[in-house]
Amino acid sequence: MNEKVLKEQLDRFQKELSLAGAETDKSLLELRVEMDRLKLETAALRSFLSAVYPSFAEQFPQILAETIQEVDPESD
Repeated sequence: MNEKVLKEQLDRFQKELSLAGAETDKSLLELRVEMDRLKLETAALRSFLSAVYPSFAEQFPQILAETIQEVDPESD
């Protein structure tokens, strides 16, 4: 291969890598937004449950420990 063809291939690879990096950054930002939304929803639910069920704050650590043991967060 001559130098011109190699340079064109290198330029094409650099563009592909740049686009892939931008897509990864976009996906990461979307995941962070979703995580923030879930954190807010969880905080709202805990606040509600504490208001409706006064013993919730006391029982929550036990409920959480049991849930961690019983639920696989990666399963659908």
